Amino acid sequence: MRLTDTPAWRKLQQHQKDISGIHMRDMFAADPDRANRLSIELDGIYIDYSKHRITAETLDLLFSLADQADLKNRIDALFNGSLLNRSEQRPALHTALRSPAGTAIKAGNTDISRPIHDELSRMEQFVNRLRAGEIKGYSGKSINTLINIGIGGSDLGPRLAYDALKDFKTSSLSVHFVANIDAREINAALSGSDPETTVFMVSSKSFSTEETLTNAKTARQWLLERGCNEPEKHFIAVTANITAAENSGMPSENIFKIWDWTGGRYSVWSAIGLPVAASTGMDNFYQFLAGAHCMDEHLHTRPLAKNIPVILGLLDIWYINFFNAKTLAVIPYDQSLHYLPGYLSQLIMESNGKYIDQDNQPVDYNTSAVIWGNVGTNAQHAFMQFLHQGTHLTPVDFLLGMNHSEDQKAHQDILVANCIAQGEALMAGNSHMLSEIKPDYKIIPGNKPSTTIMYGQLTPYTLGMLLAMYEHRTFVQASIWNINPFDQWGVELSKKISASIIDELDGHKTNSTHDSSTSNLIKRYLKSIDSK
Repeated sequence: MRLTDTPAWRKLQQHQKDISGIHMRDMFAADPDRANRLSIELDGIYIDYSKHRITAETLDLLFSLADQADLKNRIDALFNGSLLNRSEQRPALHTALRSPAGTAIKAGNTDISRPIHDELSRMEQFVNRLRAGEIKGYSGKSINTLINIGIGGSDLGPRLAYDALKDFKTSSLSVHFVANIDAREINAALSGSDPETTVFMVSSKSFSTEETLTNAKTARQWLLERGCNEPEKHFIAVTANITAAENSGMPSENIFKIWDWTGGRYSVWSAIGLPVAASTGMDNFYQFLAGAHCMDEHLHTRPLAKNIPVILGLLDIWYINFFNAKTLAVIPYDQSLHYLPGYLSQLIMESNGKYIDQDNQPVDYNTSAVIWGNVGTNAQHAFMQFLHQGTHLTPVDFLLGMNHSEDQKAHQDILVANCIAQGEALMAGNSHMLSEIKPDYKIIPGNKPSTTIMYGQLTPYTLGMLLAMYEHRTFVQASIWNINPFDQWGVELSKKISASIIDELDGHKTNSTHDSSTSNLIKRYLKSIDSK
């Protein structure tokens, strides 16, 4: 049965019509216990989802939809090694990367727990030696700079986690990230680095990513031009393609393994996260994994009605499919999370930006929302006007850390007050005071939904919980929509076209297969080269 033909879907369509005229102000007025009923807490993370256009009936219908989509069995399949990634005939076992040692986990008939923890042990030994100054460059000097070269999941996850956990940095090691093929990024990283004391970490699951290999080649040339006669001492690799890494000249002892059952956007829990471990120490990295595992256990064992990722994922379904919401704004009132909106844009949009379902049929409903945002309070001076008075319904995630630093209490109080105020203003507005507000352009309608996610200090454990929460929320959406969140075939076509265009640029000519616009753009670029 098609999703849109299920009884729960049909009932949700009617229910949306029934409650669309009800303002959330009235929902709160009618139920003094609403905030307590519609909130949930896990290990220091408190989630208030009471400021949503939902009733008890809404939730019942959403849980019925989850039952009809067989969500519980799909969650079980995530943890038991089933071939969830059908298009690539692979399981999706990123949760195994943060499972405790000794946990029996199988991919097919193979127990993968031991190799995961063997690789973690290798990573720990390397990290400890690096932090102790025991890793030497070609001149015998200790390595003191790590430059991560990777893109997509090999960049966004570790870059976010490294930056978010700077308060836990316990090493003098300098860490930089290079993703873009635009040479300005790698040039900026190289300009402040010493070839005698810099190591490059080449992170690529396939070890064929054009941007990453090109940047790695530039890094190698930089070393050679500055007198390095043993460049292999200045490179490590993280990849699932060990052979390709070895063929590139990487010593086998400098290669860390990831597996084909881990998607790039789910890989920060593996050796891809080595920059985080190098900065904060392995104990903190293990805490990061433990926080994610806590959320894994919560997803796997808690009933749907008491399950954080399930509730949040179903709320996404409610707005995307029944209110025609196109976007989700993510606004962390925590400067440490300023990379979070960008990280989530890949996690959610690359996972769920699909129009073909698991049965190879086109869907007849919307899938992923556009994910965007910025840190608060900056967002208030940029786009909050759009959220309060714009014509598009945009649900919001507020993330709020309650750091209690006495010497900066004034800053923190203002930050917290502004975050809480934004949620109230979005929900309540001021349209109930029409007689007092003139002219009309000052009216704030309210009835705009938001979730507030509160936590104490952003520790490695808390960050692990938060990122795993968003991973599982994404999986819940995909399960309801019956799409595959673990492939990304949409990025392949442009890669092939790009390779063809590069050949044309090398040959200084265009072929006849392009449309006139594309041909003109290529010719214009070639002409700009000729004019120099």
